[in-house]
Amino acid sequence: MMISVKEAQQLILKNTGKGRPARIETLNCAGRVLAGDVTSPEDLPRFKQSAMDGYAVRAEDLKSSSLKVSGEIFAGGASIPMLKAGECAYIATGSPVPRNTGAVVPVEDVLAEAGLIRIRVKAEKGDNDNVRKAGDDIKKGARLCNEGDLVTPQAMGIFGALGIAGLRIFQPPSVGIITTGSEVAAIGAARLGKNEIRNANLWSLAALLGAAGVKPAFLKALPDKKGLLPAFLGKLKKLPEIVILTGGVSVGGHDYVKEELEGYGVKRIFWKIAQKPGKPMYAGVKNGTLFLGLPGNPAAVITCFYLYVLPAINKYMHKRGVFLPEVAASLAGQVKAGGSRTVFLRGCFNGGKVKPLRGQSSHMLSSFLKTNCLIELGPSPARALGAGEKVKVLLL
Repeated sequence: MMISVKEAQQLILKNTGKGRPARIETLNCAGRVLAGDVTSPEDLPRFKQSAMDGYAVRAEDLKSSSLKVSGEIFAGGASIPMLKAGECAYIATGSPVPRNTGAVVPVEDVLAEAGLIRIRVKAEKGDNDNVRKAGDDIKKGARLCNEGDLVTPQAMGIFGALGIAGLRIFQPPSVGIITTGSEVAAIGAARLGKNEIRNANLWSLAALLGAAGVKPAFLKALPDKKGLLPAFLGKLKKLPEIVILTGGVSVGGHDYVKEELEGYGVKRIFWKIAQKPGKPMYAGVKNGTLFLGLPGNPAAVITCFYLYVLPAINKYMHKRGVFLPEVAASLAGQVKAGGSRTVFLRGCFNGGKVKPLRGQSSHMLSSFLKTNCLIELGPSPARALGAGEKVKVLLL
């Protein structure tokens, strides 16, 4: 009996655990979720510094007719002497300013000759023009992020600037990939047999996991031969939290995956979803490990990953939004709708409009080169949807 897309998603999430917190090196935290608040250990900038290339001048000397250039100050200098009366110092952007600096006069506002400068554009006395104060960006002790926040590349830059070497994050799940099919060539095979195909599913899934912040625990390709799947699983020292399988879940003569998993002790959660592509998808669980059997057709594999595998990973990683974001869009072309199953079409979303792409069959991959969303068409009486009609779009 087929179940709905929503039912399948909720059953998978119900059987998905959540990762434990751990402290790891900050460089490995991008894309992870924080398991605690993060506060700043120091001021940013750490010291008073120049905002541009120019000349550091005392406030009382800003109106002088000329000033002697006493030296140069560059970033990383160990000793920064005080400015003397009637003197200034050339200073580079980001360099620490002498404590008695009143302003940094930009190089373009100065006439420099023979070791002297004349200020062409007068600054107001003591206004600290072009000087960044310590803590001007972030104060020591300020809260930067909250527990549950995603570590973004932008946040990584801030953590690096503040010297935050480690973060407490929720660990991602370990995920293994098993592709099945005697027609699938060995990984990295230079030559193919007459009727063999390359393992596109393994490449797609490995990349999709990487984008989700997960490194595959293992990559395994198995032919359609009884006994190989439980034998491989039995040799593992420890089952990962999630095992993704492709192929062997339909009703063909060599579709052994369901029976082999259940003979191994996996308890079935469901088999078959009222959707296209991806109808024969299987889900089961054993001792906390979630087994997700995706159909073998490559477009169905990618579609089912986004709809079912990714939400499970997101829940495990404690992400706030586990499903793909939804928007309403106007069709930029005509599509056929209707039937007892939910249909997912590959589309290109731009500016509130979505264009259905050519090549929608479940064995076709080429349309994914331009796909940035899935168009979801729910069960309904058969009809044609014309340009301008509103549809639900899931953004990838």
